[in-house]
Amino acid sequence: KQQLRYTREGAHSTNRILFHEDITGEEITSKLLNQVKQRKNIQILTHTTMLDILCGEKGCDGILLKTADDQIKAVFADDVIWACGGIGGIYDNSTNFPHLTGDAVAISIRHGIRLKNISYVQIHPTTLFSKDKDRFLISESVRGEGAHLYNKNGERFVDELLPRDVVSNAIFKQMEKDGMDHVWLSFLPIKDLDVRTRFPHIYQRCLEEGYDITKDWIPVVPAQHYFMGGVDVDLCSRTSMNHLYAAGETCCNGVHGANRLASNSLLESLVFAESAAKDIVAKRLANNEASQRFQEYLGKDLAVLAKHYGLDLAAFRDMERYMDENKRKIRDAIVKDKKETA
Repeated sequence: KQQLRYTREGAHSTNRILFHEDITGEEITSKLLNQVKQRKNIQILTHTTMLDILCGEKGCDGILLKTADDQIKAVFADDVIWACGGIGGIYDNSTNFPHLTGDAVAISIRHGIRLKNISYVQIHPTTLFSKDKDRFLISESVRGEGAHLYNKNGERFVDELLPRDVVSNAIFKQMEKDGMDHVWLSFLPIKDLDVRTRFPHIYQRCLEEGYDITKDWIPVVPAQHYFMGGVDVDLCSRTSMNHLYAAGETCCNGVHGANRLASNSLLESLVFAESAAKDIVAKRLANNEASQRFQEYLGKDLAVLAKHYGLDLAAFRDMERYMDENKRKIRDAIVKDKKETA
């Protein structure tokens, strides 16, 4: 009989984290996706962008999307769940995928949907610097094992074992002082273990970038890592708009505070997604006529829907400009929230 395997990470008091090699997230998402593909009642739309939501008199009636072939379409739904991920795409340096640009946050700003603690953004001190801005995470355990951070002159400038925010701030200050876009991290001070076997994926990735961690220093830079703030939700993942839910990194349910513990992201991803699903099912069992609120608009021309729902279709003609404007709104809102919560 197979047993679950647990490990321990920073700030956790016991071994409570399930893991699979050092690609736990990939293992979880691939298994879930395979299960989704087997469900006949689920349709997956790839290369599809949510442009807006359909704000009806009684709440969210669905979303407006752009398909892979650049067609704009309205999709009606009794209930909508946002699971849009984080905001790493609005930063120059992030461990996130670049397409995660906080779409739900931008749409919330547009429609007055309540946000919470959106200045709570976690920065990781050490990601591998590369010109293409593909930020590969260099684990904190590297510094825990004894690796050193150096400035351009080969001098240490911070205690590497201080908290994430302190180390990150020290690196930012040193980069500005040195006029550099990174600092250096050296594995050479690690003497009691073979870094190639202790950090095999980091070793391999650095080799691909032209660095041998057994001989070379590697360039590192802090990067946005996780978004603790987001769309404000309750314990059932309900937003301030009826029939609109949010789960995962895109929402803020307060479970992380201002600084998420390692590997705790599944709490708001799985637990609160289940809460949303249960709440939706309970509502539908109690009311089988929910979709009647938008029945008369099913199949209507996009121009008719735009007039009824107040959609600015012209804004979506230039997608690059539209996305840049969304990013600007989110950054401005983060700055405003930071000032108000200081």
